[in-house]
Amino acid sequence: MDLAAAFAACRTEADFYRVQIEAETLLAPAEIAAQAPEMLADPARGWLERLHGSLRRIGPSAAPFRRRALADAVTLFEGPSTPGVARTLVVAFAGIAQRMNIPTAVFLQALPAERCDVVMLRDPARAAFLTGVPGYAADLRALAVRLAEDVPLAAYADGMRCIGTSAGGAAALCFGLLAGARRAVSVDGAHPAALRLRFAEGADRGALDAAIAGVEPRGTALLSAYGAFHPQDGLRARLLALGLPGARSVGIAVQGGHGLLAPLLAAGALPRFLSEFLLADTPPEAMPDPWQA
Repeated sequence: MDLAAAFAACRTEADFYRVQIEAETLLAPAEIAAQAPEMLADPARGWLERLHGSLRRIGPSAAPFRRRALADAVTLFEGPSTPGVARTLVVAFAGIAQRMNIPTAVFLQALPAERCDVVMLRDPARAAFLTGVPGYAADLRALAVRLAEDVPLAAYADGMRCIGTSAGGAAALCFGLLAGARRAVSVDGAHPAALRLRFAEGADRGALDAAIAGVEPRGTALLSAYGAFHPQDGLRARLLALGLPGARSVGIAVQGGHGLLAPLLAAGALPRFLSEFLLADTPPEAMPDPWQA
């Protein structure tokens, strides 16, 4: 994606925001880092400079993920193979904004590319994945089958780990149970019954529960994280955890509203959060509550 050409073709403010949103949703860290702010006019220049700054805040060089589309709403970001390092497949369920509540490149920058590949799932129906991933899989069970066809799961010696933000949080936990992931984390998530879902009022709010009905637990560690200073998120996160076997809710002590990853980024704690909550194997009951950013 050539941002200079894309922004030059913009004729309206809506065009500008469309390009910005597309870049923040789709591009990998190296693709963002390769774009030169001086080639853009304001306000695009300022936006790209801020995005570059967010990447540098996490690490001096761009994480070398390569982007490959598996479907319109499914993107695989592959890191370089490192001899002797067991690789992990991270399956990420985006929120209503079709990303992890921060730009995709920034989320990826906070993960170790030498260890992780990332499948980013988006839900164009904005239905909290109750109807699966439109155009790819009709529900969570179909998603498990389709991913196994498209991604060589046996190649990941460290297994699968799932994470979802906001409207993607419950789906991440349920899919983790269904797919036998080592770990699944909801960030600011809630059961779909507690969400407005104004774009999908007719969706079956029990579809995620139906997908995991009768599934035998396979040791998946389940965590429901929320901002400790956001009472509504805390209530919804605790209720979400109560409905799943062995799940635990954990408050995150960082100032900010809904959208926990952004204040963690601002506090310089995003890589540590992802390392300790998603990539480590600390039992849920051993996680500190509240967790200090």
